[in-house]
Amino acid sequence: MHKSLQEQQQLLQLQAEALRLKLLTNQIRRKQQQSGSDFFSIAQQLPKAGIVWRLANTPRKLRNKLLIGTGLLALLYFKL
Repeated sequence: MHKSLQEQQQLLQLQAEALRLKLLTNQIRRKQQQSGSDFFSIAQQLPKAGIVWRLANTPRKLRNKLLIGTGLLALLYFKL
């Protein structure tokens, strides 16, 4: 394939992935709104913020390894 066709294909794949993630986030938001915002759902989100904070303060090499590993696990999980 030509380079421009490969770039177009990659761009379309990225746009499709972005749209899929947008739809998924909207679906999760609707589920959260339907269940209501009670104390339990707020309490579940607190540890996530702590993990993000700890990740931001880790050394750069370790942080990059963790981010790559998390990204690969997410791809495997959402690939179904």
